[in-house]
Amino acid sequence: MLQLAELIELLAQKEFVSGQVLAGRLGVTRAAIWKQVETLRKLGYEINANPRKGYQLISRPDKLYPWEVRKGLNTKLVGKTMEYYDELPSTNLRAKELLATSPPEGTVIIAESQTKGRGRLGRKWHSPPGTGIWMSIILNPKIPPIQLPKLTLVAAVALSRAIYAELGVRPLVKWPNDLYLKGRKISGILTELVGEMGRLEHVILGVGINVNQKREDFPEDLRGKAGSLLMVNERAVDRQVLLCQYFQMFEEEYLRSLEEGFAQVLDYCRRYTVTLGQQVEVDNGAKIFYGRAVEIADDGGLILEQDGKRVKVLSGDVNLFNKEQS
Repeated sequence: MLQLAELIELLAQKEFVSGQVLAGRLGVTRAAIWKQVETLRKLGYEINANPRKGYQLISRPDKLYPWEVRKGLNTKLVGKTMEYYDELPSTNLRAKELLATSPPEGTVIIAESQTKGRGRLGRKWHSPPGTGIWMSIILNPKIPPIQLPKLTLVAAVALSRAIYAELGVRPLVKWPNDLYLKGRKISGILTELVGEMGRLEHVILGVGINVNQKREDFPEDLRGKAGSLLMVNERAVDRQVLLCQYFQMFEEEYLRSLEEGFAQVLDYCRRYTVTLGQQVEVDNGAKIFYGRAVEIADDGGLILEQDGKRVKVLSGDVNLFNKEQS
């Protein structure tokens, strides 16, 4: 696909570029250029052809092709290796399969749609084609497994920052793995640990972002609580630009947290939160806790207070009883 990416950029430089010039720049025949142009058209690129003038790029598709995302990318790890699919059962499942090949840290799997996308506690994640960002990132952090909950917060903080940088609106963090904007859930993060005997070998970070869905794109049971950036911001968002921005922000937060600790991430979660101060129910799969969320601890756990007593929960699914989301 490297040569296709080079061809796209050559076509983008002028109104028309002759087949002879393109062939010379890429070191291939004019027949090969024609075949590559046909391939690009099948991928959704609109390209004019004129027998005398050559080829002209009219428009690019709204697709998360790796070569399009990489155009503005300046990272050391995240997104340097990418797999792209029109459809997958689940990007996290594909990431687990890929571990057998020892992929480099920061490898990203992107799908335009998922048929079996999952959230926390095995819940289905609605992943319609071409509207959101459905992806997984493979990480190899040198931290003990008990630190895993903090990586989920790293991913949430980075996404909140990326959306704020692009749109000027700041999603709030719902501990431990969701983002809310104007009272609606716009993103969920599923972090899965792969390792043995207490040693964390890999982390698969699954991220789902509702970008350009309309209300009717969601199942009826989600329309009252789920939202998208389009719905709350009232304009469509360039998914390629947002994804590139997220990769930059995530790598910055991730590398800083591994080197300096998670203090900045935790401070962000405490400042921009929909959880603290709320009456909550937390289901960690083994027990359900009730109380008022009063603090995010330094280890990333959520501290609840009920009847003057405090309890800390390290992970779980949270329901808010008196939402004051903005």
